[in-house]
Amino acid sequence: MSESPVFDVAEAMRVAREVEQFEWSWSASNIEQLQSLLAPIKLSGAKMRFAPSTELDIVRVFIADIPLRSVDDAEREALRTGFAALRMDLIEAWGEPDSDIDGDTRSLVWVLPQVVVQLNCRTHSVSYLLFRPDAHRSAEAARRARQEQDEQRTDFAPFLAVLPHIANAHLGSWSRSDLDPLFEAVGWPIDISKEDLVAELNGDAVQASLQASRTEEYMDADRWGFGEYRELRLSQRLSSRVVPEAYAAALRSCVELLGPPPVVGGPDAQAIWRGAKVTYTLSTSCGGLQFAATPTEAVEGREYWESEWDEDWESPLRWRVTTGADGVRFGTRDRWVYERPAETWSMLDDYITELFPSLAGDLALLAPYATGVGWVLRVAEEPGPFVQGWFADDGAGLEIHLPGAEPVVRSYPPSFESGRRIAAETTAALRKFGVASPTDLEMVAWAPWGTTQALDTFRLGFKR
Repeated sequence: MSESPVFDVAEAMRVAREVEQFEWSWSASNIEQLQSLLAPIKLSGAKMRFAPSTELDIVRVFIADIPLRSVDDAEREALRTGFAALRMDLIEAWGEPDSDIDGDTRSLVWVLPQVVVQLNCRTHSVSYLLFRPDAHRSAEAARRARQEQDEQRTDFAPFLAVLPHIANAHLGSWSRSDLDPLFEAVGWPIDISKEDLVAELNGDAVQASLQASRTEEYMDADRWGFGEYRELRLSQRLSSRVVPEAYAAALRSCVELLGPPPVVGGPDAQAIWRGAKVTYTLSTSCGGLQFAATPTEAVEGREYWESEWDEDWESPLRWRVTTGADGVRFGTRDRWVYERPAETWSMLDDYITELFPSLAGDLALLAPYATGVGWVLRVAEEPGPFVQGWFADDGAGLEIHLPGAEPVVRSYPPSFESGRRIAAETTAALRKFGVASPTDLEMVAWAPWGTTQALDTFRLGFKR
């Protein structure tokens, strides 16, 4: 792969024509044959574990990429504009794509007689995925079957039934002997084939697991004080239709068991109870619900070290509200976490596109413990253009004020899609401010006045 920001669309189209005309046998020798045709562009091959027996099912062709942590605006713009041009050229050559991937217009699929071509655009790369046609059909069939099965999973009673066992468990030193009574009380079948301690309900209507994850050697257990296990996690896959109802029921149950959450945030609608020995977190990740228990001191000690010495480490919370709810009996973490400043438009794009969808979708689940966040982005120390908005448990809004233009005022329903639209409109408007970089901007953000809520974290790369 090359680290050049130059996107050679003509070369990418040459690859497409070679791939279309290639005599595919889907044998390992195809890799060497294709590599000689496509050089200097690199490729790699792989098998699909669920596909019929062949030597080769997928070939990845690397078209353009930039360093993973690059925030160079010119490089990022070269990828975006190159992808757009390549997409149009492919449509001219092959017609409109047969599909996108789950509504993602950055992953487009063309089904050709001998090969299925998937064009992928990511933040730092553009590539082709080439599928053997029957392997692609198998993968699509498996994906649709999983989706159909997930839509039938609407019974979250098993999740609610296990919550009290975890909240009331004595986890002690996080040893097997500490955890065995909990797993016995839950009564789910234990999977003895796995290294971790895992109990599962695995049927058509219910897929749920209780997993105690072993402490890996790299985590340096003695240094941070981990026991034999580092986390206990209850998970259940659910239809997206019932996740809001299921989360509300789980949150009510947690409040009955643990009291109101001192801290909530996102992404994944995290409600956090930080105890002196154990921290509990309820969230919506992984296509359903999760409730995790972790050893407080060990996890926070390791996270503190990572935040100090690992430049790639990021806090799991993009935004955080201290609820101030009455009757809170768990604590909060007051440690400040370093946040990389938004020094380029690409960095600010990343921050906004990660933060806004969470606020637009998660606040509806976390009310009444977090009910709203307001924010303003403007040119520093000037009364000129600004963009401001608000997110709340019942909706969201956006105002755009640009020189010489009528103000734009819009309202949105509470949803992740609303957050994505607000993010796109905000990033586009900020580039019209006429300033060289985001370092010329300032941000203000707040929780609703007149409430006990305090906005502790709002990660956009600005000092607050």
